Amino acid sequence: MAARDRAHRRRTAVPCGVPATIAAYLAWTAANGILLGRWQAMVADVAPESERPRWFAVQGSSWGIAQPAVPGVVALVGAVAGGFGTAAFLTAGLAFLVVPLVLRGHSPA
Repeated sequence: MAARDRAHRRRTAVPCGVPATIAAYLAWTAANGILLGRWQAMVADVAPESERPRWFAVQGSSWGIAQPAVPGVVALVGAVAGGFGTAAFLTAGLAFLVVPLVLRGHSPA
């Protein structure tokens, strides 16, 4: 049984165990902290002053929707792309390309 587990771990691209989980959590938290401040600053710059509370509510809601939705999107893309690492990068790249375009599309002229 132990030999089979070691062979399985060598074949998978994702590290297993508590240290890998802690490292992934810390990386996620750091990225979240950096990006959340950036998005709030962007919303503050783009939103008309009288509409800022509504814009911040939409921005906060989008994070609330995205956090449970992204794992499902990555799983779907992973089935098509052939791996979850590739799917995660494709999903993140798409989000970074689409979100600024959406924000610009709703900015006052």
